[in-house]
Amino acid sequence: MHRFRRLAPARVWVPVRCVFQSKEFLAASKELPTTPEGRNPYDVLEITVTQSTTIDDVSKQFRSLVVKYHPDKPGGSTEKMAEVNLAYTIVKENHDAVLRRMKEAESIIKANEVYRQHKHARVSRDEDLGRSGGLSRRNARATREASGATGSRRARSLKEIEAQWAKYREDTEAAVRGMCNRYELAIQQGKFFRKSATLNEITVRERWLRKSFLKGVWEDVHELRGELIRRGIRSAQQSELAEEMVSFASTTQRKLSEDFQRLTQESVQLQSRMLVERAFFIVCSLILLVKIWRWFIGFTFNNTLTVKLKRGFLSQ
Repeated sequence: MHRFRRLAPARVWVPVRCVFQSKEFLAASKELPTTPEGRNPYDVLEITVTQSTTIDDVSKQFRSLVVKYHPDKPGGSTEKMAEVNLAYTIVKENHDAVLRRMKEAESIIKANEVYRQHKHARVSRDEDLGRSGGLSRRNARATREASGATGSRRARSLKEIEAQWAKYREDTEAAVRGMCNRYELAIQQGKFFRKSATLNEITVRERWLRKSFLKGVWEDVHELRGELIRRGIRSAQQSELAEEMVSFASTTQRKLSEDFQRLTQESVQLQSRMLVERAFFIVCSLILLVKIWRWFIGFTFNNTLTVKLKRGFLSQ
C-alpha cells in the first residue's frame, strides 16, 4: 500500500517595488513601530515620504495596494494583504508625529551641513595662514598651479626652475624676517601692557604658525627638487641647485627655531619677573593693610569713653 506524503503549499512570491527615502525620513522613523517582519510600514505601503505627504496620499496608495494584493486577484496573497493592513494602521496612528520629527531632523541636518562647510572653510583658511606664516605672502604652490596648465603638458627647462627658485627663496627670506620681527614686537607689546595671558597666547600662536610655515617650505622644496631630479642630473649646476634647496630649507628651519627659542625664553623670564613683582606687591599691600587696621583699631579704642573713665579713676 502506497503512503502519500502531504506536500506543503508552494510559497507565492510577490514582487515588491523598491522605495527610496530621504535622510530626514530615516532619522525621523527610528522610533516608528515596524511590522512583524521588521519592515518599515511606509516601505510596505511603497510610499516615498516627504514633508508634503498627507494621510490622504497614504490612503490612496493603500487602496491601490488592496486592489493589487487582494487574495481574489491573480498574484494576490493573504499574508501580503495582512501586512499591508497592519502597515496602514501603524501609519495612520503615527503619520503626524513622523512629519513633525522629519521637520526637526531637516533643521538638524541643515545645521550640521552648515557647520561642516564652516569647518572645512576654517581648515582651509588655517592651512593657508600656516603656509604663509601669518603674513601677506603669495603661496609658492599657488604660483605653480597658476602655471600648471603649461607645466602639465611639458617639462620646464632648467632656467625656468632656477627663476622660480630664486623668486621663492627671496619671498621666503622676506617672510622669515617678517615673522622674526613680528614675534619680537609682540613680546615687547606684552611687556609694555604686562599681560601674561597675552604673552602665552602669542607664544602658542607663533609656534603653530612657524611649524606650519616650515612644513610648507619643506613641501615646496621637495616638489621643486623632485621636478629637478625628474629631469635628470645632467650637470654639476643641477646637482648644486638640488643641494642648495635642501640646505636653504634646513637653514630656514634652524633660524626660525633659534629665534623662537630666544624670544620664548625672554617671554618666560619676563612672565617670571612679573609674577615675582605681583607677589611682592601683594605682600606689601597686606602688610600695609594690617598696619592701617591696627592703627585704626588702636586709635578708636584709645578714644572710647571706657578708656577715658579708666584713666580718670586711675589719676585720682
